Amino acid sequence: MRRKCRLISSGCWPKEEMRVAKIRHIAITAEDPFATAELFKKGFGLEEIGRGDSELAREVYLTDGYINVAIVCWKRTKETPNPYPEGYGLDHFGLQVDDLESAEARARAAGATPQPPPPVDLSKLDGRLFFEKKYVLAGVKFDLSGHGWPVAAEKK
Repeated sequence: MRRKCRLISSGCWPKEEMRVAKIRHIAITAEDPFATAELFKKGFGLEEIGRGDSELAREVYLTDGYINVAIVCWKRTKETPNPYPEGYGLDHFGLQVDDLESAEARARAAGATPQPPPPVDLSKLDGRLFFEKKYVLAGVKFDLSGHGWPVAAEKK
C-alpha cells in the first residue's frame, strides 16, 4: 500500500499529520502608513480594520476579508535609531496555523531560524500585537500565529 503524503523540501508527512497553514497577512513598511492606507483603500477597495499611533509605531490594518495588509512605520527610538536601513517595502508575511508547536517544529526542520525579538517594549503597542513566533527561511521573514489576526473592523 502506497502512503499518501505531501511533499515538502525536507521530506514527506502523512496528510493526516500535515495541516495547511493559511496566509493571513502581508506586512509592508511605509514612511507614512496613514497616507499609504488611503491609497490602498481608494485604489483597491480594501477595508480598514484598525490603526494605531503609539510611541513605537504608526500602523494601519486593511483587509479584503481574507488576507490582511499591515502597513507599519516603526518610529525612531534610542534602541532603534534607524529602523529601516534598507528602505521601505515588503517586510514579511504571516501564517495562521492550527498547532503552533507542530508548525514551529516543521519550520525548524525545513531550516527556518528564529528572528531575534525587536529591541523595544512591544507592550507599548496597546495590544495590537498578533504574531506569536517570528522566523526566517531562505532570507524570507514570516511569522506564525495560532490565534490569527482580526479580519473585521474594530468596534468603537
